[in-house]
Amino acid sequence: MKQYPVSIARRSYRGSDPKRRAKLIESYRVAARIEEYINEELEKLPDDTVKVFLSYAVAASIGESESMVQELIMATDGGSNGITCWKGDYERALANLRKPT
Repeated sequence: MKQYPVSIARRSYRGSDPKRRAKLIESYRVAARIEEYINEELEKLPDDTVKVFLSYAVAASIGESESMVQELIMATDGGSNGITCWKGDYERALANLRKPT
């Protein structure tokens, strides 16, 4: 689980291959869009909240490649389907998650 504000992991590449460098730059752009989307959504929620973001839904919302979004989210402490994030106090967020509605 990642805490709000969420920061998407970025890889580094120090080589000179222009194709690899272009792919890296593209992944940085997509990572920034994912961060912006997730953090804006979490900002709308009250403190002490847990929220799951599914990779395919994030990709559709930001209009990016589902495979690249999934790859970046997996590299950021997410699973193959998405990422779970919390806002506020971790213990209270989990307690709120377990409360019956």
